[in-house]
Amino acid sequence: MRNSRSFPLLVAGCLMLAAGAAYGSGFSIYEAGSKATALGCAFTATADDGSAIFYNAAGLSFQTGRSVDISAVAVLPNFKFAGQLSKTGPLETGESESKTYLVPGAYYTANPGGKLAYGIGAYAPFGLGVVWQDPETWVGRRISHDVQIQTVYITPAVSYMAADGLALAFGLDFAHQSLELSRFTPEPQFGENAISSKLDGSSDWNITPSLGAMYRPNEKVSLGVMYHFKKTMKYTDGTATLTPVAPGNDPWGDTVVGALGAENSLSSELNLPDMLSLGIAYQFHPKFRGEFNYVRFGWSTFESLKLAFSNPALDQEFTFNYENSWQIRFGFDYQLNEAWNVMAGYVHDKTPQPLKAVSPLLPDSDRNDYSLGILWKKGQWTFNASYMVVIGTERTNIEGGEPVRETTDYPFGTYSSLANLFGLGAAYNF
Repeated sequence: MRNSRSFPLLVAGCLMLAAGAAYGSGFSIYEAGSKATALGCAFTATADDGSAIFYNAAGLSFQTGRSVDISAVAVLPNFKFAGQLSKTGPLETGESESKTYLVPGAYYTANPGGKLAYGIGAYAPFGLGVVWQDPETWVGRRISHDVQIQTVYITPAVSYMAADGLALAFGLDFAHQSLELSRFTPEPQFGENAISSKLDGSSDWNITPSLGAMYRPNEKVSLGVMYHFKKTMKYTDGTATLTPVAPGNDPWGDTVVGALGAENSLSSELNLPDMLSLGIAYQFHPKFRGEFNYVRFGWSTFESLKLAFSNPALDQEFTFNYENSWQIRFGFDYQLNEAWNVMAGYVHDKTPQPLKAVSPLLPDSDRNDYSLGILWKKGQWTFNASYMVVIGTERTNIEGGEPVRETTDYPFGTYSSLANLFGLGAAYNF
């Protein structure tokens, strides 16, 4: 099955182009599989399909045979803002464009029947896409009117049955990322949209370990642990393109941009957090199973984004100062008959973003997620469909009647968010 083994690598290119919507803690994308999404991604102690490569590779030891598993989760996000750019300025509103971001995943797994099981997967656990309508008039355009961060992991993993009911797993996350940021830079004489700036680049590959463990002392109980290490994504070949937006044929813009450089090289680093998930699953009834996960993200490593240009006059820094955050996840699976299962889930997601970091780049907040799904088995095939709604808590960057960040670039007011996620998955076991 050489083609099956290489399939995740072929999908990696699609992942880089498609994955872009942040709908987990910070800008994590925890929906690595459609079936897991139906269960609120409470999957660490179950991990019984290809997405175990992400959720807990130790689950490979409890699967049988070989399988190819593909899934796609379509994310339809919406952000809204109402507020001001200055205390004396008018009330401004804004809304993100209607976009659909596709988050695919592809996995190949094998358990030949001995103590060793293995697999490889391609998926997208981090991404960000916020595109604001009417960029020329959007009140936050000095910070961002279009930001895209796409991250892909390719993870080969092995799982070893160390003792009866106990499996230990080790993997390597090969991570790659791309970043784009578009905004307008004002100039006192020539207006708010004097220069259009676009930053873009691709990171070097980063390689870090991932670990997993699963223990099933009996047929009813399953315990799972997953850990993915922190990653530092280094950018060494980025570019910054500056375009003058001047009225008429005024040559000022060419002069200013000529002095700064119409195109500058860019280098930077962006830290991704470590992830730890603890899970317990219990078979309450032969047809009914439930799971609880506690997930911790080490977001305190995400302190700032420093941009270093070939022209030092353009150097800048975005300060984030994120805090470590957590999620609680519940998933429930009920078997209707031999062919059909129904699933449901709930998530409470605590934001890592402090008030001072709330901005048009990412207006993050605490979230409550609700999910549903169905699964159908036919011979060696398994198909599933899922739906999740992600409801963000309204959040304001005003405290005690005053903006928490007093600048002329960051608007202050109230942000709200909502996302609908639709997933489809198919797996073939042989």
